[in-house]
Amino acid sequence: MEKPNSLTTAWYESLVPADTRAVRGQMFGHPCAYVNGNMFLGTFGQSVVIRVGAERAATLVTDTVRLFEPMEGRPWKEYVQVAADVLPDAEVVALAREALEHTARLPTKAEKKAAAAPKKAAAPKATPAPKKAAAPK
Repeated sequence: MEKPNSLTTAWYESLVPADTRAVRGQMFGHPCAYVNGNMFLGTFGQSVVIRVGAERAATLVTDTVRLFEPMEGRPWKEYVQVAADVLPDAEVVALAREALEHTARLPTKAEKKAAAAPKKAAAPKATPAPKKAAAPK
C-alpha cells in the first residue's frame, strides 16, 4: 500500500480532534490517532479511515464511502474509508470527532510488552559419577 502523500497527511492532521485523549502514532507505517490505545482515525494510501462502529459504518457506506478493507476480502467492519474531496471537510471532521467519542467508550487496550529475548536452552544436567565400591576389610 502506498504511503500517504503530503496533502493526505496534512488533511489527516486537520481532522485529528484537538483533544488531550487523542494520541498520534502510526500503524503499518501510516499516521493514525489513538484513544485509550485503540485506533480511531488514520490514513491508508490517499484516504482516511475512521472508526465509527459496525452499525454506524453500515449506514455510511455509499459509492464513495466504503468499509475499510486493508486486505481484499477482509474488511474492518467498524471503520469506513474516505478519500479526499469525497465528502465536505466539515462532515469528515464531524466523523473524526464521532470516532474519538465512540472509540473512547471501548475497553482500554493493554500496551504490548516488548518481545522477550529467547530463552537459552537449559544445559543438560551432569550425570553423577558412579560411586566406587567400598574396599573389602
